[in-house]
Amino acid sequence: MNSLFLIKRYGKEIEPSILSHYENAERFIWVNTGDKDLIPIKIDLPEPPEYHLIEGFGLPAREQKYHPMKVPKRLREIQSKFDTIDEIWDEIENHKDIYDNEINFIIDAWKRRLNGHWFFNNGVPTYIDGWHDFYCSWWNIDVGLPKYRDRDRRFFLFARKIFNETKAPRCNDKGFAVKNEKGEYEWIEFGRRIFYGFNYPKHRREGATYKAECINYEIISRTIGAFGGIQSMNDVQARKCFLRHLVAPWKKLPFFFKPNYEGSTSPKTELSFSPPAKRLSSRGSLSTSELGLESGINYEMADTSAYDGDKLYFHHDDEVGKLKKGLSCWDRHTVVKECLVMGSEIIGFTIKTSTVGEMEKGGGRIFKHQCKMSDYYQRTPNGQTPSGLAVLFIPADDGLQGFIDEFGMSVIDTPTKAQAEFIGHKIGAREYLLNRRKGYIDAGDQEGLSEEIRLYPIRFAECFRTAQKDSGFNMHKLETYIDDLSFSKGLTVRGNFAWKDNKRDSEVLFIENPNGKFIVSHQLNRNEANRRWWSEEEESWMPGNTHWGVAGGDPFKFNKTEQNRKSNGGGAVVKKGKVRDGDFSLRRSFACTYSNRTFDKDIYAEDMLMMCIYYGVQMFPEINIPLLWDYFEARGYGGFLLYKVDPKTFEFGKTPGGQTSDKIKQDIFGEYMTWIQNEADGEKHIEVLEECRDIEGPEDMPNYDLFTAGGYALLGTHGIYDTIAEMAEQEYSLDSYVKKRKYGKK
Repeated sequence: MNSLFLIKRYGKEIEPSILSHYENAERFIWVNTGDKDLIPIKIDLPEPPEYHLIEGFGLPAREQKYHPMKVPKRLREIQSKFDTIDEIWDEIENHKDIYDNEINFIIDAWKRRLNGHWFFNNGVPTYIDGWHDFYCSWWNIDVGLPKYRDRDRRFFLFARKIFNETKAPRCNDKGFAVKNEKGEYEWIEFGRRIFYGFNYPKHRREGATYKAECINYEIISRTIGAFGGIQSMNDVQARKCFLRHLVAPWKKLPFFFKPNYEGSTSPKTELSFSPPAKRLSSRGSLSTSELGLESGINYEMADTSAYDGDKLYFHHDDEVGKLKKGLSCWDRHTVVKECLVMGSEIIGFTIKTSTVGEMEKGGGRIFKHQCKMSDYYQRTPNGQTPSGLAVLFIPADDGLQGFIDEFGMSVIDTPTKAQAEFIGHKIGAREYLLNRRKGYIDAGDQEGLSEEIRLYPIRFAECFRTAQKDSGFNMHKLETYIDDLSFSKGLTVRGNFAWKDNKRDSEVLFIENPNGKFIVSHQLNRNEANRRWWSEEEESWMPGNTHWGVAGGDPFKFNKTEQNRKSNGGGAVVKKGKVRDGDFSLRRSFACTYSNRTFDKDIYAEDMLMMCIYYGVQMFPEINIPLLWDYFEARGYGGFLLYKVDPKTFEFGKTPGGQTSDKIKQDIFGEYMTWIQNEADGEKHIEVLEECRDIEGPEDMPNYDLFTAGGYALLGTHGIYDTIAEMAEQEYSLDSYVKKRKYGKK
């Protein structure tokens, strides 16, 4: 900041040393920064007014802070003197000359509510949105008026951006935003709002519910014929949200921010901005009180269809990540978004706030899906994200209570001397939270650690941590791997395997399809794929890529699982590594997975066969149901079945694969334990890791078909390492291997 320029322009009475500490105003801010799972979003700020018009100008930087507006004494007096809002306004209107200063104050308060506010904060010209200024100046929370927080500033600026957004980035044919040759996004104007609202996964007790209800009130209380709604994780919580976070702050608002309302000053089910029914005109014309907004805000039960058919200008979806079994935040959003539109025009706005409940039992899994469908940089041709929502995430160490300096700025890293004196800590919020986590780690309390991370996430993916299981797997590693993959893109692709020109036994192709049955991370080129050869001796096709990997399969059953869900057919291909004498330098990884339900078992079997042919690998199947064994033999691909070798006699088993006995279950779990502990850090298939995370133990395997199929593939590779490799070292030729397999099984 040029202090000499400011002195010449605004007066010599200002000390140069004061102005020398002033900085330039920000032109924009970023949100969703510093997180590998999110792409930052830029928010442009308005041009600042002349600096002498900004509140706090002329003060030393250390004395510049946000100050809420305070109702003048005379306005407080008349507010307590009269019983109704009409009577207060009549008093002011009839004595305008007396209340000139008070009228100007009301006008300024409304200007700030509508246009936002500029103030100097520790030397920095700072803009806050009108919603934020209304929140800090007038919206009393449980401890009084909220303190100014830079974290909240970004929340409200983001909310306003999403509320007004009419542009979308130019995207490729897959719907992902792409930058031009200058490394910048190009924006397409749609001429209409394109967001219904946004998801806000948050840390515990950071005031999100109060902020959402403040915006709810701000919109509804100045819009004719507008209605706002509130839903939460259950009916009791919705009522609490209505009474504590909406009605309680509303009751303390000054009269000039209260439209005429119907009913008592303590509404129980609806805050209605309609004229009191008892008010009648005495002069044959409408009295002031008969003119009302005819708007209102209520709450509804947690049921998905509670607002079905209503027209809403605002909807607060509270604690959506904690919905209990039988309720889905995604299904609720599907209903509510139709309440926020008229034709193709979005008229309403929704904010979905939540700490995330336990992933299996508390709705977190569906909320995670909703967030994945809300990527700001993934758009449909109409400019919207797949959900019509965006995502805002602010980590728990940003704005954590007790780690905020006197100017409302977050103390994340090591505090300055002044900050340390103010907050009473010599460490920042991040170190504090990591120390809390360390306590759980040192105590071996993995369940407590998961809960701590979920309540105070530092990374976006940490919002969706799950509780510890009894599987024996290293859950800390699993969760870390899942966090790394949760919002990654382009590591896998969906598709189907199909015969070229629909001719069986010709060439298998992989065809990308967003609704495909297979998830693939490793596609082969034409020279690598479809390696097979015909064995006259075996009278069977033989795989030509057995050194590359092994497939596993778990045929579906026609009964239902213990959790009363239909069982899928599972399949997987594991690319071999090199594991000998504890050396995991070349690690096994999944190349392809399959979990799909079809009512034709032959379709599943053909899918598995095409998968094996494409990769040129053998299938190590579960044979409690001998579907794959029988099918491969009948189709002339018996050579694609993997038979275990006795490491002592080198004799092949009489059956391919294995039967899921208690021993096999333990073997599979042991194999996964080794893989998770030593090899899975570079895994690309999150669906495998998630099944490892979610499964309770060996007895739960009937409910996890992909886990079982992947386990058989891992077992198959394990057997190859310990036996076939040794046989190769003893100079067994492939023909010898075939003969041993053929005659061994007899």
